[in-house]
Amino acid sequence: MALAAQYASLFWVVAGTTLGMMLANAPAVLLGDKMGSNLPLKLVHGIAAAIFATLGIATLLGIG
Repeated sequence: MALAAQYASLFWVVAGTTLGMMLANAPAVLLGDKMGSNLPLKLVHGIAAAIFATLGIATLLGIG
């Protein structure tokens, strides 16, 4: 929204941000697909839960 408000061409702002997100997300999706078939889902959920809890506690304590 801030980019669209700052620049006159809404089309190019939307096209550029969409392309940027696709370029950033495509490798993560492909890598995740490859790793997902090799890692147990329970382990992935445990790691995600630990990261989420750590970030939540850091936020509550005002760290970062």
